[in-house]
Formats: sequence, C-alpha cells, structure tokens
Amino acid sequence: MPLRERLAKIGGCIFVAVLVASRVLQLPNWPGYIREVRGLRPWFDRLAFLPHALLPPAFDLEACYTRFGYSRGQILSLWGLELSLWCLETGLLIGYALVWLTRPPATSAAKGFREILLPLLFVLLPFGIVVMPYTYPRWMPEKATLHLAGLYAINLLLILAGTLNLIGLVALRRAFAIMAEARELVRSGPYRWVRHPMYAAHFIIFFCVLLQRFAPLTLALYLVFVGGQIVRARIEEGKLAATFPEYEGYRRSTGMFFPRLHTGA
Repeated sequence: MPLRERLAKIGGCIFVAVLVASRVLQLPNWPGYIREVRGLRPWFDRLAFLPHALLPPAFDLEACYTRFGYSRGQILSLWGLELSLWCLETGLLIGYALVWLTRPPATSAAKGFREILLPLLFVLLPFGIVVMPYTYPRWMPEKATLHLAGLYAINLLLILAGTLNLIGLVALRRAFAIMAEARELVRSGPYRWVRHPMYAAHFIIFFCVLLQRFAPLTLALYLVFVGGQIVRARIEEGKLAATFPEYEGYRRSTGMFFPRLHTGA
C-alpha cells in the first residue's frame, strides 16, 4: 500500500474518531434532555471542565418547548426525530471510516491539484456551514405556528437524505474515494439511476443546515459548495471515463445527480 494511502487512512480514522467523540459530548445540547434521560445529566456534568467547543451547554428541550405551550406528544416527536438523526449521522461517520479502512488501492490514483487538493477543499467546505450560529428561531420564532412543523420537516428531510447517503455508501463500499481516484465502476443500488447519489444527498443535507443557520455568509458558502461539488463530480467522471471504457455508456444512461426521465445519447 502506498505511503500516502496509509497516512490518509490513519489520519481519516483519527478524524472520524474525534468527530464521533464530539458527537457523544454533543448529546446534552442536541437533541437535549427530556424527562426520560435527565438521569444522564450528572454524568455529563462531571465533564463540565471541558471547553464549550467540546461540550456545548446543556439544553432541556422539554422544559423549553413546554414553556411555549407545546404538548408532550409534540415535544417527544421532535426529540425522537432529532435522536434518530443523531444515530444516523453517527452511523454514517463510522461507515465512512470502515470503507476507508477496507477499500483496496486505487486502480488509477489521484494526481495534481485538481484531483487531490481541490476535492479535499470541497469536502472541508461544509464544516464552515455547520459551525455558523443557529438562526432558525430568529426567522421562525418558537411561538410561531409553523415553528415546530418546520423542525419536523427539516429533520425528516435530513433523515431521508442521510438514508440515501448511507445506501449510496453501502453500494459504493470498496470504490469509495474522496480524491479523484478510480477503483471499481459501481452500477448497483442507487448508482443504477444516478451517477452521484451521495452528492445529491449532500445537497439536501446542507440545504437543511442552511435553513437552520441561515445568514448571507452561510448562503454564500452553500452556493460555493454546490458549485464545487459539480466541478468535483466532473473531475471524477473524467477519471472514471479514462479508466473504464464502459463508463461513457453508463454516463449516457443515467442522471448526474437525479434520475433521468428518459435515456439516450
């Protein structure tokens, strides 16, 4: 295995391990506390010496929304959606680490700025969106009739997009790559209809994050992200077409991010 590949696997796994640990520490803030899990609070309180960047302030979701007059059933529904989303996202991070560890060496390795550094930059860009301030209550106040309905919709959309991302990752498995590399030509699962289903899922996921953290800078970052992913997809397609002669026929019969209504040249 090339040294670059070994270092990338080690660095990637450390990065994912840190992200998973940070997500566990995030639980008291999101999805936060309800009656059934308040018994866990003393355990997390022992870690209060950690900076807020690692252990965000605790949030009592039930107390907050009870104060605004929402029923316990509505509050439990929101908490359940957010916990389901937390589990899905954490599972995805672990899934990325597993495919990263088990994938074979590339048939055609990435070379140069366009195939190595540019894709890495576009992968890191969404983190700029995620760390922006949470602004949803500013444009959809808690007392507004549609506040909770909007949260339901955003979380359901995130779960659907996350599920598509997971299905795409399972189908891709050994062919997974961040840089523009070619390993195998995958045409199973969602790849039967779409050449980049995981990118389509990412567009939806970060659009939902944009709604939660809407601001001019966040909107600009999102637009750059979408444009960057389109560029990244075209670079990858050039790599695959140069490696697999059958790729051009596959490209003509499938959509780039969404299924085609008809096929043809």
